[in-house]
Amino acid sequence: GKPRVTYPLSNRYIDWVKEKISNDPDLFKEYKKNQGIIHVRNLFLKQLNDAQLAQLECCSAQNVKTLIFPVATIGCGKTTISLALSILFKFAHIQNDNITGKKSRVEFYKSIIEGFNTHDVVIADRNNHLLELRKTLMNSVRESYPSVRIVVIYWDHSERSLNEIFQITSQRVVSRGSNHQSLTPENPEYEKIVWRFLKDFEPLDSNNGVDDKIDNMIELDISDDIKTNLMLTVEKLCPILGVKIPNEIDISNALKEATNYKPTVRKIVSKSKSKSRSSGPGYFMIALDFDVSGYLSNYFANHPKVDSRTYKKLIYNNRISNEHHVTLIHKSDLLENQELWEQYKNICTGEPLKVKVHIDKLVFNEKIMAFSVNAIEPSHVRSANRIPHITIGTIDNSVPSVLSNDMLVKALIENKKSEVTIALLEPEVVCDGIIKSGW
Repeated sequence: GKPRVTYPLSNRYIDWVKEKISNDPDLFKEYKKNQGIIHVRNLFLKQLNDAQLAQLECCSAQNVKTLIFPVATIGCGKTTISLALSILFKFAHIQNDNITGKKSRVEFYKSIIEGFNTHDVVIADRNNHLLELRKTLMNSVRESYPSVRIVVIYWDHSERSLNEIFQITSQRVVSRGSNHQSLTPENPEYEKIVWRFLKDFEPLDSNNGVDDKIDNMIELDISDDIKTNLMLTVEKLCPILGVKIPNEIDISNALKEATNYKPTVRKIVSKSKSKSRSSGPGYFMIALDFDVSGYLSNYFANHPKVDSRTYKKLIYNNRISNEHHVTLIHKSDLLENQELWEQYKNICTGEPLKVKVHIDKLVFNEKIMAFSVNAIEPSHVRSANRIPHITIGTIDNSVPSVLSNDMLVKALIENKKSEVTIALLEPEVVCDGIIKSGW
């Protein structure tokens, strides 16, 4: 489970319980029935003398050194929150992205230790999404400061699908533009990098021998906006540190300053020959949180009378991707739909707009397969395409995905249904998505 306890006292208690289980097992007979727990805890507290209690309580005093670090992935908002906290409380803020060179990890840890020379609280701003990173960070600091209090700001990834998290966080990478040392929309690999971090993420677990060394955890929701998460962090952090909660005006000003932060260090990232993003987006879309492969697998298993040859070709040729979207407007439609383009351009500058997409038909021929969309909520979200749709895949690279639009128009509007299969989905599928730009 997630660590939620304070390290010095709780770990001493664990050691004491282990010894008692060995020496006095009868004391724990009722434990499995959730009985006798308070009695055992009181016995533990009773055997601590006043000097020991005072020593343990000093860990909660204001003058103790405190290490704060996020456990997050790209686009959660960790640096904005770290910056805002450092502005509000004058904490030392050590940002991993500002450290370059081959020995960047060593330099990062060295900078944190140096930060403690002049500050009681240091924020180690890095994703820390891997167990190994958390372990080496805590061990490194504890070598110099054995009684350091460790507070984690934790973006829990278990409550949402990876696809949904990707849609939210990748849109934030686009929204922040060049305000990052290396990972900007200019980097054509940025979506792959976001995915890699998501797939590598190792959640907090108090049973792994590392995360149980965390004293306090502040849990945040990835989908909440940055101000909500900052307010929650401040609210939870101040009692831990024994400091007064700042007023909302000061918090808002700190957030504004943090949001306007421009990095002074640039990491050189080699660019592939992908399209440049400096010219702006090529289209706007609804990126979907929808397991298309899983849905189709179940659908064809439960509908044996529906022709599955195209589906089998797509599977065999590995032509169904992990990510799917509804195209709202393409750059080629700009002249005829200037207002619509501007609408989505404005939407994509802020927090991702969440929408619901209703899918009513599965349509395919021997080369291409798509879902037709019959409704989008909210209703002001509309597509420049005559039939909003989701292209599932084409059988090979020689068949461009844009042909799905032609297939749907001919089959559903012009009523030219020869060599096309139209399967009505009952019940219709409703899936979540967000509006984002694409290149």
